[in-house]
Amino acid sequence: MSIFILGIIIFFGIHLVPSTGLKPLMVGRLGEVKFKGVFSLVSAVGLGLLIYGFSLTEFQALWAPLPWGRSAAIFTMPLVIILLCAAQMPNNLKRYVRHPMLIGVALWSLSHLAANGDLASSILFGSFLVFSIANILIVNTREPKTPQLPVNRVWDLAAIVLGVILYGVLFRFHGSFTGMPLM
Repeated sequence: MSIFILGIIIFFGIHLVPSTGLKPLMVGRLGEVKFKGVFSLVSAVGLGLLIYGFSLTEFQALWAPLPWGRSAAIFTMPLVIILLCAAQMPNNLKRYVRHPMLIGVALWSLSHLAANGDLASSILFGSFLVFSIANILIVNTREPKTPQLPVNRVWDLAAIVLGVILYGVLFRFHGSFTGMPLM
């Protein structure tokens, strides 16, 4: 469990840098390219430790998963993946949803908390949920919302199509990388 917790601390610790105001200081010291390299490397190490540590944890039931939890996760995930795709490309959704990635991660976390009742899953999904909500609040407090200009609707369609395709791939191979097959 200690490797898992260390991974969570490293992963979320580095992801707090941009929202805490430390990024300009670090970019000033390292330069933009080196900062991105360090950020990516530390993120990858944290994520790797998190995944490896999670795989080592013994199952410890905390509660029985909610009866509708698995269905909620399966039906929520297409929206989650579309939001994650939309966060990475120009589209009109960003005109209405300020934090598509953080909202997507929060929905992913909530739906998976409902579908799992063990200690490790609760720590994993709970930490992502708390981080997402905290980050939304931090950014909303510090930065005014900048209006997004309309873009060609082809980008909206691209985000939706890519999201649905990625969801299909993730659904099909969920068991291969999580140990929990959906089919």
